[in-house]
Amino acid sequence: MTVGRITVPLSKQMSRKILVAASSVGLATVVVATLYVVLFTNHVFVTTPSMYPTIPPGAMVLIKKEPNYHVGDVIEFRGNGLDFLHRIIRISGTGDITTKGDNPQNAPDVFDPPTTASDVIGKAVYSLPWAGFPELIAKHPAYGLSWLRAELGLTGRLIVLMLSGMIFFGLAGDVRRGRWKSPAAT
Repeated sequence: MTVGRITVPLSKQMSRKILVAASSVGLATVVVATLYVVLFTNHVFVTTPSMYPTIPPGAMVLIKKEPNYHVGDVIEFRGNGLDFLHRIIRISGTGDITTKGDNPQNAPDVFDPPTTASDVIGKAVYSLPWAGFPELIAKHPAYGLSWLRAELGLTGRLIVLMLSGMIFFGLAGDVRRGRWKSPAAT
């Protein structure tokens, strides 16, 4: 550390304390931001591939109520008692809205009665890829994990494997050095 023109070496213990403090502040910021988004915003978690590749399963989408909706908008709406997140492809003169997921395998949605502006919950304004995976995996473990593997690709899997190894071997080293004792041993 430099103070004025004088360089003061930090001890390893002080460096570790600074690193722990910085990591704690970073983690706290992420937790507070996540709680804010989850508790105080209108959002939806994507659980199907109907909007893939534009919005993949496991994404969290922030929704905002708008006064008007237009062809091309991605909207959350209620149809046949379920909530959907699809793109508007047509609005008739009578106000009936036709939607379709972006997945090329999807056909336009047909609802009876037709979707209207009163069925629209809001417009998708921002998509956070991967932010919905915890919920998707909790509700549908095999399905959620298969999409997570597909989204991560080889590079992502290697990074997850490397981080897992670092955590495992770091804890194992602490146990070997006597820095960590199991609750049963105390």
